[in-house]
Amino acid sequence: MGNEVSPNQNKISLDIGYQICYTKRAVKCRKSSILPLKRNFYTFKFKTMIVSILGAHVHTKGGPHTGISNGEALGCQAIQIFTTNPNRWPRKELADNDVDIFIRCWQDSNIEVILAHDSHLTNLASTRTDVLKNSLRTFYGTIQRAARLQIPYVVTHLGAHLDAGEEAGLELLSENLNKLLNKTAETNVIILLETTAGQGTNLGYRFEHIKQVMDAIELKHRIGVCFDTCHVFAAGYDIRTAKSYQVTFNKFDKIIGLENLKAFHLNDAKSRLGSRVDRHEHIGKGKIGLEAFRLLINDKRFQHIPMIIETPQSEEMHPMNLKVLRGLVGR
Repeated sequence: MGNEVSPNQNKISLDIGYQICYTKRAVKCRKSSILPLKRNFYTFKFKTMIVSILGAHVHTKGGPHTGISNGEALGCQAIQIFTTNPNRWPRKELADNDVDIFIRCWQDSNIEVILAHDSHLTNLASTRTDVLKNSLRTFYGTIQRAARLQIPYVVTHLGAHLDAGEEAGLELLSENLNKLLNKTAETNVIILLETTAGQGTNLGYRFEHIKQVMDAIELKHRIGVCFDTCHVFAAGYDIRTAKSYQVTFNKFDKIIGLENLKAFHLNDAKSRLGSRVDRHEHIGKGKIGLEAFRLLINDKRFQHIPMIIETPQSEEMHPMNLKVLRGLVGR
């Protein structure tokens, strides 16, 4: 492992009545290996308060490095980006200069954690030869770009079985993930399986789906989970009250294990509980409501885990949604 460490101490003011100092250590490692970024919080009122690692999915128009400045403008401690156009099968790879600028901007920023999201087109459970071929090539490219950018996580949906059946879809997905992970064994990029709403023939709407895939993965250290609040709610897991919140996370822990939870997507839901319809809404404005997010933000078990919003109208509404979440800290 490389040992070059750049300490960077900054102050941030959040909308919670405290000015908080934190120390961030950006660690450069050989190849794609990256150590967790560390921070220590304290307040000037001698009252300790640990703040969740909050952030947003941000645009990268002008190059991947612009996502960092966009995140800083929002006061994010974490961001999620696409490393290429998510609605096209990519052909062009990142230039070395783009990679260098990205890493330098990250080291000079207040951003602690960066996640990459896989293409919207990828379906590793597809029975269509052309789609599967493009999906494997695209996913491989996403892992390689994340490795070059020193991004530790790639978030992906489990794909759709296209009427082949859930069991067949999960088996095919697991087989193809193993191929990709073995093919990229020189990297340490971790794939995060995102919980889904289960719309159409999409897989991943049951915790058991994710558990089955994780059990089938050969390189266990390179697989984890991203918990999307909108998706699990639409899939039928209630988190609206303290009781239902605890029940759902107890189920998650029993089936998947909280130790495998590496990221959150914080989104309210336009659709009702169990609808299996994936429609994101602004925080506190949907069917989930504020209480679930208050519980999450203040859950000490999750305060080392990045929480990313993917709410609608990002350019106009991300500041407001982050402000709402920050206002829930300590309540």
